[in-house]
Amino acid sequence: MIRRPPRSTPLYSSAASDVYRRQISPFAEAVAATLNQNCNLWTLSPSANAVEQKVVRWLAEIVGADSAAGGLITSGGSVANLIGLTAARDHYLGDEARTHGLQGRQSPLTLYTSEEAHSSIDKAVSQLGLGVEHLRKIATDDNFRIRVDLLRERVAQDRRDGFSPFCVVASAGTVTTGAFDPLDQIAKFCAEEGLWLHVDGAYGALSALSERFRGQLQALKHADSISLDPHKFLFTSFEAGCILVKDIKTLEHSYRVAPSYLAKEDDPDFVNFSDLGPQLSRGFKALKIWWSLRYFGKAAYVATVERMADLAQQMGQIASASPDFELVAPVTFNAVCFRVAALDDDENRSVLRRLVESGTAFLGPANVKGRFAMRACFMNLRTQPADVELIMSEVLRLSRT
Repeated sequence: MIRRPPRSTPLYSSAASDVYRRQISPFAEAVAATLNQNCNLWTLSPSANAVEQKVVRWLAEIVGADSAAGGLITSGGSVANLIGLTAARDHYLGDEARTHGLQGRQSPLTLYTSEEAHSSIDKAVSQLGLGVEHLRKIATDDNFRIRVDLLRERVAQDRRDGFSPFCVVASAGTVTTGAFDPLDQIAKFCAEEGLWLHVDGAYGALSALSERFRGQLQALKHADSISLDPHKFLFTSFEAGCILVKDIKTLEHSYRVAPSYLAKEDDPDFVNFSDLGPQLSRGFKALKIWWSLRYFGKAAYVATVERMADLAQQMGQIASASPDFELVAPVTFNAVCFRVAALDDDENRSVLRRLVESGTAFLGPANVKGRFAMRACFMNLRTQPADVELIMSEVLRLSRT
């Protein structure tokens, strides 16, 4: 269990900057740099090894992964996705992955995700030699979730056409709208079809900390691999990602090598993390996550997740209630995509540009099914309900000038 030592002050001060005053990641970074541990073989960094194992176990508990799950800390979600898809590819190919790779295959491998998936999936597919034309992007429903009926049809069609489907990538929170794919339906489909299920949970899987969001993430326990981003919501500075797998042997199959110059020793209490990922030289990223988890504790993270979601709901309600705005996607988590109803795409872009240049707020652009929208993503712990009111009133003012 993740426990927090008692403290006398609340998580959020009246200025909503209490967390920032007590941000401890930089201090952990300084300690890690001073120790200068190479977290590849446990014999070189036994204490750091124990810390990383504990952090991975805690993160697995948060998302409800099986007790046998394992993994390692990465630089972020993109590398975690790459490692997860490497394991998926090599699991399908077996020993062929290392000996022959993809050379000479008569039946191209195909994998499936939604049209809303993160761009790191495209990058991973390219790096793995699968070819982005073999990444099937399935259309989404009105809530921007992958349509499982179309997924089923495309897998069946690819098999009839001589392709080799091997993996589905589901999103636990899409970057543009914050949508969560129907993980339970996808997990059931993957089990029926013998497909690896990778869940890109870098955006929203850690929302499983909250009872409010845990229900839609129950199927994470069925995933073969999951990517996470502790530098989202866990008060951890960059870089900090994580890859979890149901069976740690799948990572060893992809990455374990035994050159003579690496004298590895087996010990049931330790892990050689170089056998679980592409890096040999690895920094001690786990320390800052461990410190944050130990200091702040679960209650602080739950409060943060729910508070950010509440702010998004507030903005979404303002946009829905006013004829001046158009909410272009349902507000399901901490992202809000909206536009000024009376303006065209170029005029909305102009409003967004002037809003950002004014220093009032930093919103980003979004392409929502071919339409331009302004995207607010609530992650800043200083943001208050009054700020939401200010942003919307300023957008309206700029739209009229």
